[in-house]
Amino acid sequence: MTSSNEEKAGHPPLSDALANHLLDLLANDDAFRAVFASDPHAALLAAGLTAAQADAALEGPSCLRVTELASKEAIADARDRLKHSLTSEGAHTVVFCFDAKA
Repeated sequence: MTSSNEEKAGHPPLSDALANHLLDLLANDDAFRAVFASDPHAALLAAGLTAAQADAALEGPSCLRVTELASKEAIADARDRLKHSLTSEGAHTVVFCFDAKA
């Protein structure tokens, strides 16, 4: 992580439980997916992140801000890689995360 005066490399890692829950919702819940696509901050709050976690998750370049959500099948197929990205320290700008155009 970088100091507050430097550009952040990515969002803070999520807990295993939050990452699993978020991925379950993205891979299975059409209503959640619709909210996530239109208002990712509200969706992250609904998934159980705190306001501070949701703000941090969407700050700067983030795999959680997308223009078109990947299919449920694509998210399910990439679940292990996505979970690793969501729960790891470091840059979270991996293009395959949630964007269908990747």
